[in-house]
Amino acid sequence: MREKKWIDCPICGAKKSMRHERGLHEDFELPEYPALRVPKLDGQFCSVCGEGFWSLKSERNIAERVAEHMAAVDATRVVAAELASVQEAAQRMRVSVQGVHKMMKEGRLRFVVAGGRRLPLRSDLPEARSAGAKWA
Repeated sequence: MREKKWIDCPICGAKKSMRHERGLHEDFELPEYPALRVPKLDGQFCSVCGEGFWSLKSERNIAERVAEHMAAVDATRVVAAELASVQEAAQRMRVSVQGVHKMMKEGRLRFVVAGGRRLPLRSDLPEARSAGAKWA
């Protein structure tokens, strides 16, 4: 997907005010987690109002770094009984094993790293349906 190059600010309407900026960082305050700083970001920002957009690459970087940060903290407070295997998650979510790994990498599924492997949290998986249950 290509990045849209903004010229006029879509927020305040200022003409020719959008500038591409590199080498930025952003601090994130996540509830129940220590603060996180994500460096080496870029995006387009308005020189008038200061609002802007992260690039798609930066958005992916932010999502991955936040997911890894949360996983590292959760690894110290989650018990093994709360973890699911990737195969169990794939079955319960009706996606492939690769799909589960992609969801964890993108920050769409919480996980912890245990024994060098990413393991999803059972609490984030949908409830298993019984064999005789009808599709809703």
